[in-house]
Amino acid sequence: MNICCFVGKLVADPELKETNNTYVVNFSLAVEDYRKDKEGEKHRRVDYLDFEAWDTGATTIAKHFKKGELLAIEAEARQHKWVSGDQKRQKVVFRVKTFKAVGCRTEN
Repeated sequence: MNICCFVGKLVADPELKETNNTYVVNFSLAVEDYRKDKEGEKHRRVDYLDFEAWDTGATTIAKHFKKGELLAIEAEARQHKWVSGDQKRQKVVFRVKTFKAVGCRTEN
């Protein structure tokens, strides 16, 4: 089973693109985690994760969400592989299955 759940803040405004007559949006989330060390002190860790959404999910995310907003996302992990020059490269991108805003929005 390939299901991942995240709550995090958008790092930048989502980027909507059209490809082969369908829409895709790419964005990153900053996901915070707090861990206690052996002495009981909390330490903050932030991971920056890449996401993609397709079709109506892509257009909805691009239209309604902006940098700094908190999202809850259910996704599946996808491994992207490519060759750059002589090097094989790979990274994990999370494909959005469901999403929703968390908390309330504030106007700037």
